[in-house]
Amino acid sequence: MQNNEGREAKPIELTAQSVIYLNETRKWTMFFSILGFVFLGILLIAAIFMATMFGALAGGNLPFMGSGILIGVFYLLLGILYFFPIFYLYKFSKHSKTAIYSEDSEQLSLAFKYLKKHYKFIGILSIVILSFYVLAFLIMSIAGGIGTFM
Repeated sequence: MQNNEGREAKPIELTAQSVIYLNETRKWTMFFSILGFVFLGILLIAAIFMATMFGALAGGNLPFMGSGILIGVFYLLLGILYFFPIFYLYKFSKHSKTAIYSEDSEQLSLAFKYLKKHYKFIGILSIVILSFYVLAFLIMSIAGGIGTFM
């Protein structure tokens, strides 16, 4: 195996202290993934609640009932979006635990694969959200500029 400079790369070995750090990190990522799944459950309950309660409050008023369903669908889509990074974090925790206790390099590699997926997803999501902020700022600036001329 060669590194970027063309030299022969040495295999990386984990020291005992590195394994301790990895195990502590694994415990925290498991905590955050379980917490994330709990909040996803609450988000799903909120989606169902919004869709049904707004419908019941509408009393046959179709536009108002539709807004409740729309809010419920939005919450559901938000839950689906956040499921993936939470799932990847959970998989990292499970595979790193297996790797630590069985000293299995394949499991450790798989764990890092899921950690990479987690951060890649979060990174892309951050770029998309920041892009929406910039777009909203530009639209508001243009709309504000047009409003001053009227």
